[in-house]
Amino acid sequence: MLLAVLLILASPATADTTVNFGVVERDLTGDGAPEILSLTSVGRTLDDLAVTFVIRSSGQAVYTKSWPLRRASFDPRHRISDAELRARLRDYGRSFFEASKFMTPAAFLSWLARSARLRIAEIPGQMARDMTPPDAMRAAGIWQDMQAAPITIFSFSPGGDLVTAIGWSATDKRFYHLFECC
Repeated sequence: MLLAVLLILASPATADTTVNFGVVERDLTGDGAPEILSLTSVGRTLDDLAVTFVIRSSGQAVYTKSWPLRRASFDPRHRISDAELRARLRDYGRSFFEASKFMTPAAFLSWLARSARLRIAEIPGQMARDMTPPDAMRAAGIWQDMQAAPITIFSFSPGGDLVTAIGWSATDKRFYHLFECC
């Protein structure tokens, strides 16, 4: 897989550039069966890519998030060279699925306690934003269930300082955003 990414990044960009950053199998839902996490991008050039992160469970997409990734996303203060862009894209793919991004609920809370302790109390409110209609009381109950479940919380960064953490609710059969911050 890494060889395919390196070959794509080393070749000149075509009208339809595709970069497959990686595929990882991890059990995020706690059911004993691994989900398939993939990170890909397409664009006219390497300078302007649309990245899509997908989690599939039993062949079905259960989470999808997309965002733009441009040359300026890596260093808005100055234009990086083509070689630097390719190197940063390689690093982006590797770092997105680092082992440290996969945490138990207890490890996630410990990480938040060290880096953004005031955000812990905001988790049910963050989850409620994903609900229609928003329901903070229900979200608080689901968050309690998630903490006792054998799930894996995944945190990722679409770029810059933004970090997102998601966790699976067995009750609602879906991922909730637990944390989004810069």
